[in-house]
Amino acid sequence: MKNTSLPADQQFFADLFSGLVLNPQRLGRVWFATQPSRLPEGSLCTALPRLDVVLRGEYGNQLEKTQHRLAEGEMLFIPARAANLPISDKPVMLLSMVFAPGWLGLSFYDNRTASLLRPVRHIELSYLQRGEGEAMLTALTHLSRSAHQQDVIQPLTLSLLHLCRSVVNTRPDAQRPRSEFLFQSMCNWVQDNYAQPLTRDSVACFFNITPNHLSKLFTQHGSMSFVEYVRWVRMAKARMILQKYHLSIAEVAERCGYQDSDYFCRLFRRQFGLTPGEYSARFQRG
Repeated sequence: MKNTSLPADQQFFADLFSGLVLNPQRLGRVWFATQPSRLPEGSLCTALPRLDVVLRGEYGNQLEKTQHRLAEGEMLFIPARAANLPISDKPVMLLSMVFAPGWLGLSFYDNRTASLLRPVRHIELSYLQRGEGEAMLTALTHLSRSAHQQDVIQPLTLSLLHLCRSVVNTRPDAQRPRSEFLFQSMCNWVQDNYAQPLTRDSVACFFNITPNHLSKLFTQHGSMSFVEYVRWVRMAKARMILQKYHLSIAEVAERCGYQDSDYFCRLFRRQFGLTPGEYSARFQRG
């Protein structure tokens, strides 16, 4: 039964996903795009993983000889930073998914009525990519090195389609605004990756937004700037490490994303009024 409370475009994609997950026998092999050493003109390459499903007709990826003719039901998974160059010289209907940390992008192509690279329908839905969705995408990326394991890959891809269907069938009024999802997903990502080198530009690139947009999101939804938030997360982690483990200050600094231990000590004292050594001494047993 259709969810009549969905907007027309969202209902369109909900119907497409229902047709796929309720008829899994129509789904075929999953192919994998790679990272070519040179990107020919027209190649599609982003920092986000994608999945293309051939609904009707033939489709292809010009960058791989074995992928020049993908038939109805076959799929092409493009890991983050991999690339594909579409071949659409024959009639084809295609469903394409882009998996961003804070949203799910869906596009429907039909080259009988428009250029394949210009979607006939397109929507973006707020979706916090954590938990099972993140695990599925990570697993598919790793399995790209073992593409012959279709008995594992195909059920995993079907599960990913089920998850997409669930997202698409969520009413807009049950979703948080995309800007709030983006802000929260960036905060969560920083908490998981605080030990890495983090800059406004690098995180904005990862989330496929501009640095200015990132700063605006922290102004709208947060109580501190992006730089302040990263420092706050790292200092909180440093305090926890100093309480629980007997490590050198240099090791603690490195684990919290700081290569310069002196700089780390200055930041820690500024925030807590104690040096890391003084703070750690409070938890040492005599």
